[in-house]
Amino acid sequence: MIYLTGANGMIGKRFKKLCNKPITTISYRKKVPKNLFKSYNQSCLIHLGWSSTTRTSDIDQIERDVYNSKILFKHYLEKNPDGKIIFVSTAGDMYKDKNTITELTEPHPRTLYGKSKLKVERVLENLKCESIVFRVSNVWGGDIGKNRVNGLVDKLMSIIDTDNRLEIYADFETTVNLIHINDLVNLILKSIDIDLGNKHELFLVGGQTLSIYDIISKVSKMGFLNLKLNQKGREKSFVNVQSSKAERIFNWTKENYL
Repeated sequence: MIYLTGANGMIGKRFKKLCNKPITTISYRKKVPKNLFKSYNQSCLIHLGWSSTTRTSDIDQIERDVYNSKILFKHYLEKNPDGKIIFVSTAGDMYKDKNTITELTEPHPRTLYGKSKLKVERVLENLKCESIVFRVSNVWGGDIGKNRVNGLVDKLMSIIDTDNRLEIYADFETTVNLIHINDLVNLILKSIDIDLGNKHELFLVGGQTLSIYDIISKVSKMGFLNLKLNQKGREKSFVNVQSSKAERIFNWTKENYL
C-alpha cells in the first residue's frame, strides 16, 4: 500500500496518474488525525503535502508544517513499523549560490520554507525506519495552479500565443536547475521497491541547468510571449544540482529536457 499526502498538488496529481499500485490519499489541514493508517506487511508513505511556499512569512504556518510532519510520521510508524517514508524536500531553496551542489554540500536555507523542509529532513534522520529524502530542484511540465508561486517554465508555456502577460523580475543571468515532473515521478516510483537496508538516505534531484535568459529564449521559439521584464536591482544567483547518486542507486535516467 502507498500512502500519499499532497495528492491534489502538481506532483501528487501526476504521481496518481502514473502509479499502478494501490494508493490511499491522506488529507489533513491544520491538524493530523490519529486514525489515518492501517497496518500492512509492506507499505510506503510518500509525503508531498505542504501548506507554506517560498514566499511564506508566517512563522506559525511554517512550524505547523514541521509539527504535522512529525505527527504524520509517528502515526504511520505506529501501524507500519517496517514501512518506508519518502519525503520530497527542496534543492533550490536549500543552498546559497554554489557552483555545483551534491549530497555533501552543506545546506544553508535561503527562506523559511527551506528551513522548515530541512527541519523535517532532520526528523527523518532520527527515526528508526527506512527513509528517503529527495531534495528536488525546479519542477516543470505540470498543470498551473492559481496559487502556484514558482514554475517559470510552466508559466511561460501557459501564455504562449495568448494576450496574457507574465511579469518577470529577475537577473537574466540567474541560473536555475530544472527537472521534468515525469522524470521526478519516475524516480519516486523506482525508489518505492528498492531496499536501502532500513536506513536514511539523502538524494539530490536535478535535471537541466539553464539561465533565465535561455529559458525565455527556448520557450519563445514555441510561439509569441507577452512579457514584462525588469532586472533592476535583482541579484544574480547560480544553482547546479548534481543527481549522480540517484542515477546510480536507482538506475534512473532523465528523459525530458526543455
